[in-house]
Amino acid sequence: MTMRTESILVPGRNVWRSAHAEASGVLVDAADYYRAFYEAASQAKKSILLSGWQFDRGVPLLRGSAAPAGAEVRLLPFLNQLCERNPELQVHILAWDFHVVFALEREWMQTLYFQWATNERLQFRFDEAPTAEGSHHQKLAVIDRSVAFLGGIDLCEQRWDDRRHSQHNPLRVSRGKPHKPYHDVQAYLAGCEVVDVLRELFLDRWARSEGPSLVLPDCDPSKGSSYVPRGALPLGPCKVAFSRTDPRAPHADVREVEALLRAAIAAAEQLIYIETQYFSSRSIADALLARMRQPELPHLEIVVILNDKPEAVKEEIAVGLRQAKILNELAGAARETGHAFGVYGSLCDGEERDRAATYIHSKLLSVDDRFLTVGSANLTNRSMGVDTELNVSWEAPWSSTRETLGEGIRALRVSLLLEHTGLAEGTTTQRAAAALANPEGLVARLDQLCAGENARLSRHVLTSERERQLMKLIDPEDLPFDPAQPDHEDGSPEPEDEPHARGSFAGGVAALWDRLKPSG
Repeated sequence: MTMRTESILVPGRNVWRSAHAEASGVLVDAADYYRAFYEAASQAKKSILLSGWQFDRGVPLLRGSAAPAGAEVRLLPFLNQLCERNPELQVHILAWDFHVVFALEREWMQTLYFQWATNERLQFRFDEAPTAEGSHHQKLAVIDRSVAFLGGIDLCEQRWDDRRHSQHNPLRVSRGKPHKPYHDVQAYLAGCEVVDVLRELFLDRWARSEGPSLVLPDCDPSKGSSYVPRGALPLGPCKVAFSRTDPRAPHADVREVEALLRAAIAAAEQLIYIETQYFSSRSIADALLARMRQPELPHLEIVVILNDKPEAVKEEIAVGLRQAKILNELAGAARETGHAFGVYGSLCDGEERDRAATYIHSKLLSVDDRFLTVGSANLTNRSMGVDTELNVSWEAPWSSTRETLGEGIRALRVSLLLEHTGLAEGTTTQRAAAALANPEGLVARLDQLCAGENARLSRHVLTSERERQLMKLIDPEDLPFDPAQPDHEDGSPEPEDEPHARGSFAGGVAALWDRLKPSG
C-alpha cells in the first residue's frame, strides 16, 4: 500500500482564501464562546462585525459567577453600551431575513430594537438569502483587525451550555425557561492577515444585502500569537483555509465546502471523525461509500456524533427520513467492506434513568488527526449548495502528523470524545484519553462505553419505527425540503405557482400533502 501525500486543501477547488493566523483554535460549547466574545468585544476599538442565522437582544453572554456584579451582559444592551462609551466604535450586524416558518421561534420587531432603539453607530440589517429556498447560515464575529470567531454557534437564545451538559443546570435558561443540553463548537482566529479575509467577506455580504455602502474604519491589529481565550483548545499559529457555500455568487455558484469534505473523505487512511446536526447529504454519503468500496485502501474507523432524533417535526420531515436512509446505506456498506462505522448520540450528565439527550449542533470533520474543518455547514444537501456557509480548515503536513498542529487536532478530538462519553472528569480520565487517542479499534471501544452502567454515549438508532412507516409511503429522496441546488441555475425568478416560490419548507409541505393525501 502506498500512503497518500497530496494536500486535501486545494486553492481554487475547495479553498476560497488561505491566510496565516497568529493564533488559532477551537472553543467548545457556548459558555466558553460567549465569554470569549464578550471579552474580545469589550476591547474593541473601532469595529465589531456580526453575521448570523439568528440573534436575540437579551441573551446573557456571561452567567453565574462568570458575570461581574453590575455588568451589562445581555447582547444588545452590551453592544449598545460599548458604542455609548466609545465614540469611535461601529457595530454592524447582518441577520438572515428568516422565512415565516420560523416566526414563532424568533424574536419579533428586531429592526425596532436593534436598529432604531440603539446608538446610531450600531447598524442592524436583515439580509435576504440569495435563493428562495435558501438561508444565510454563516455565523461570524470579527473584532477590529484583531480576533474573529466562526463556527456553528449563534448569539441567540437556547444555545448556551457548558461542557458538563448537566441534566439540571439553573444557568441554562432562555427567556426565563430551562432548555435542553446543547453542544457546539466555534473556531477562534487572531492576527490581522487572517481577520482581514473575514472582514472582506463581511463587506461583500453587506454590499450584496442592497443597503447603504459600508466603509470599515481603519484598525490597528492588537492581538497576536499570545491570544488564547479561556477554555480554548489551541491549535497554534499556522496557515488556515476558508471554504464557502454561496449560491448565485457574483459569477457562479460556490460549492467549496462540498468539494472540501469530499476530498477529505477520499484522503482518509485511518480515521474519520464527524460531528453534525444532520446527515442527509447525498454527495457526502456517496463520498463515504466510494471510499469504503476501494479495497486497495486500508479499512477506516468512521465515528459520527449525531442527534438521537430531529429537534422538531419540521426537521424530522425535512431531513430525518433522508438521514435514516443514508445511515442505513452507510452501515450496510461498512458491514460488506469491513470498515468500522459507529453513529452515536450523547446523553447529558445526571442520575435520572431517562436523561435528556445533549443536542448536537456542531459541524466538524477530522481526518487521521491531521486535518480538521469547523464551520457552519451541516452534512445536508442544502449546506452543500443552497444556504450560505463558511468553514475554516487546518491541515498538518503528511511528513509529520505528530508535530504541534497534528497533536492539537488529536487533542481536540479526544477532548470531544471525553465530553460525549462523560469521562472528562475523575480518576480515569487520563487512561480514557489514552485509549480514545488511538484510532485503531476506536469504534469497538466506543461501543463498549455505550454498554457501560450510566453510560453517557449512546448508539444511534439508525431508523425509528415512525421513520420506517413513513418510508413505506414515500421515498425520502423525493422530498423537496433539503434541495442540493437552487431551482433555477440561470437566476430567473421563480413562478409564483411553484412550491419553492414559497420557500423550501412551505413548498415542501404542499408537495408532501399532494403525495400523501387520500385520493377522491
